[in-house]
Amino acid sequence: MPNILVVIDPDESEHSALNRIKEIPPTADVNYTVVLYLSPASVMAKKASASVISALEETKAAWLHDLVAPLLAVGYRINVEVVTFTRLYEEIIKSAEKISAHMIFKPLRQHGVLKRAFYTSTDRKLIRLCPTPLLLVSDQGQIHGKPIVAAIDISDRDEAHSQLNADVMAQAKVLARVLESEIHMVYAFRPAVVTTVAADPLAYQITRDHYDNEHKMLVALAEQHSIAIDNVSMREGTADEVLFRHAKDSHAGVIVLGTVARSGASGLFIGNTAEAVLETTETDVLVVKAAGFQTPT
Repeated sequence: MPNILVVIDPDESEHSALNRIKEIPPTADVNYTVVLYLSPASVMAKKASASVISALEETKAAWLHDLVAPLLAVGYRINVEVVTFTRLYEEIIKSAEKISAHMIFKPLRQHGVLKRAFYTSTDRKLIRLCPTPLLLVSDQGQIHGKPIVAAIDISDRDEAHSQLNADVMAQAKVLARVLESEIHMVYAFRPAVVTTVAADPLAYQITRDHYDNEHKMLVALAEQHSIAIDNVSMREGTADEVLFRHAKDSHAGVIVLGTVARSGASGLFIGNTAEAVLETTETDVLVVKAAGFQTPT
């Protein structure tokens, strides 16, 4: 039976992550754990005595029960918890491990350029360190029936990257079934590096051959996963730019992308690319880790 961890932001009025539950039928065989994380500031403001902290947690738990009551009334299976944290991303990872979560629903938080330069957000920490598939929920409203964009990379052809592509497609298919949506397979094409000028016929031919070869591989992968050719897109540009444009043009509900546990120029969708997607997206983003990833947290 799938277990889903739902992170509640007490400062939200609409509770976007909790609302995503409503897009899964209450009859589905799913257990939900809805967790409110208390910040150190809220605890310290109460002098941090054991009795006061306990009373605060009980008050918040009662509020949380009231929040999920309408969902319980229509048949959703929901447990609630209140957790005091030191580092929020660590507690979310621990909560997911505790319940053997198959997925985490968390509100997406976007930040300005200056803040990103000096502050590593919880979302960015989770992208890098969380082994559980992570759905970062935007404020776009309902996503039922909207396309699912599966971000694929075929530029690296080793077994690990092939497996990550397969994992991305597997998660995209799960969402597509639940949301009754179609999958769009998208690849950000990077031209072959040539030293000759663009007008040189040889340079053009090298780039064209490179494009044709990767397009054939992309089409073959689409056929392997039964994706219609009309839903396969290969655009030139950086991954975050290509995904943003395609998601916007197709009115997508979710972008599904994979991350590898390393940084640098090589790799599939490495952490910094995923972070760039988060800061521009208008859709939900599902982040999938490479198989076998072990969190250092």
